[in-house]
Amino acid sequence: MTHTVLSLGAALMTAAGSAWYVPAYTALRAGADRPTSHRTAATACLTGWATVGGAAVGLLLTEGWWAVAATVVSGAVTTTALQLRAVVLRRRESKEAARDWAELRAAPPLPPPRRPRALLVTALCMAAAMTTAVAALVTAYGVGAD
Repeated sequence: MTHTVLSLGAALMTAAGSAWYVPAYTALRAGADRPTSHRTAATACLTGWATVGGAAVGLLLTEGWWAVAATVVSGAVTTTALQLRAVVLRRRESKEAARDWAELRAAPPLPPPRRPRALLVTALCMAAAMTTAVAALVTAYGVGAD
């Protein structure tokens, strides 16, 4: 195959990869809102796709294979190193999150609220007061004594 055909294939593949590198770019633009492992993985994604795009350009501009091979190998090594770093960071963040949640769960439980008893006492006192008031009215006015 000629370099032009391979370059066209790599360019089309890079354009199709926008489903991966556009979200990775937005994750990087979010900055500190994303965890470090997420940003490192996004950098690895962008590096990988930039390597494919660089290979497409290299295939168009050069006749030999050495420049293209150097681009692809250096991009692959960098992408792999970044992805491994993201995995290590993600494990560290997961352990830290598990430790934080364990500390939150280890807190002593809160005492049950006393509101239901207070509400019950208030309701009983109100019922007793209403019963007393009705009994006093019946006695005072003689309701039903006709």
